[in-house]
Amino acid sequence: MSQDRLEESTVEESAVEKSSEGESSASVADGLARTPQPPYYAVIFTSLKAEYGHGYAEMAERMLELAAQQPGFLGVESAREQLGITVSYWASREAIAAWKANIEHREAQRLGRERWYSAFRTRICRVEREYGMSG
Repeated sequence: MSQDRLEESTVEESAVEKSSEGESSASVADGLARTPQPPYYAVIFTSLKAEYGHGYAEMAERMLELAAQQPGFLGVESAREQLGITVSYWASREAIAAWKANIEHREAQRLGRERWYSAFRTRICRVEREYGMSG
């Protein structure tokens, strides 16, 4: 595992754990976000990195902390190498729109386009059904 990836993993895990203390249900004890019974919404952010250079890890940590404070935030799961996939879970489309409009998040989006990503896609879906197992 690269040093960048190791730092990103640590950042993501610590930020999500912090967000699970209190109003958010973003616990990831088994690596998976705890979400309520459907329906709810998922924002799937898929990216190709240009480079994870100066300021990336700090911004990623800040965005996770900030997202966890937003009304309607339910949790997040993320894996990043060359291809990154981050899925955040939200109670409503309105909560997603408010997060997209957040001034700090808008700055992170700008920096991502300019510095960190060579390509990305954002997909928003309604989760109708969920099933699985816990370890």
